[in-house]
Amino acid sequence: MENRGYRYSVLVVDDDEDTRYGIRKILEKYGCCIKEADTVEQALSLLTQSHFDIVFSDMRFHGDLDGGALLETVRQQYPDVEVVIMSCSMDAERKTRLMNKGASRCLEKPFYKDVCAETLAAIEHKFNRKAA
Repeated sequence: MENRGYRYSVLVVDDDEDTRYGIRKILEKYGCCIKEADTVEQALSLLTQSHFDIVFSDMRFHGDLDGGALLETVRQQYPDVEVVIMSCSMDAERKTRLMNKGASRCLEKPFYKDVCAETLAAIEHKFNRKAA
């Protein structure tokens, strides 16, 4: 995915179409170029085809792979990609476990524009540190 003036290239992974739509609309307002996937397998395929700065992924999917598996794969194969994990049940224990596995942020759904802005600001800070 070419950057063509976008702030970030983002892959949004969720099996719920309405959730993907809502996140896409919010992130587009912050200058992000969005691609979507509704399965972990589709997300992994897109990651081999295009560069992404950030992956926003749900935790639970129908099928064999979940957001934790996607997180582990991205951390191993694409270490410069920031991963934000989303879940309807993000308790402190799960959040700690995911952050220890390399998640940049863990968000409880539903979340809104202000949470996306905070997340992008935190990730931008990480990108600025990497460039320094």
